[in-house]
Amino acid sequence: MSDREYIEKIKTIGICVKNTERLPLGNKSRGRYLTSEETGGLPILIPSFGALEKEEIDYVAEAAIEKEKERVKVTPPRDSQVAISNVVNESKKAPKGKRKGTMDLIRKEGM
Repeated sequence: MSDREYIEKIKTIGICVKNTERLPLGNKSRGRYLTSEETGGLPILIPSFGALEKEEIDYVAEAAIEKEKERVKVTPPRDSQVAISNVVNESKKAPKGKRKGTMDLIRKEGM
């Protein structure tokens, strides 16, 4: 076999070289980044470094999303807060010198 034939034979052999990056703790999942649109609050990074499987990362991500949604949940104001803010707003609308009278009037109406 001549050199040319040998080179042609080598060219036709299918060699697939994979260069996968070695992770510190194995070759499992790399982790996951959750954007603020997904979480409804702050973005979350779940690093794995190859120690966790994809299913485990998904489970941790679901728990993190639920926790973040609970953290940013808006609670309606209490009745006492609304009442106090209404009193303060009405007293600010009254002209100076008449604010005490306005507060007394609101207090009498409330009782």
